[in-house]
Amino acid sequence: MKRRYQIEGMTCDGCRGHVEETLFNVAGVADVAVDLKNAEATVESQFEVRLEKLQKALENKGGHYKIQSMNKAN
Repeated sequence: MKRRYQIEGMTCDGCRGHVEETLFNVAGVADVAVDLKNAEATVESQFEVRLEKLQKALENKGGHYKIQSMNKAN
């Protein structure tokens, strides 16, 4: 399944890489693509990964990013 999220708090390419790596390491996540310009992340997963789990991972690995659901990607 593929879902899109809005990411707040990214200011540079280093932030983009940090968010991408952090989300990729969440159990069940198969692939992540983060777009710094549009402040979006597309997350592909093997099963439903709760938004709270993604947010907790970001908090534990940097603390200042916020993730919000968007419409499903095609």
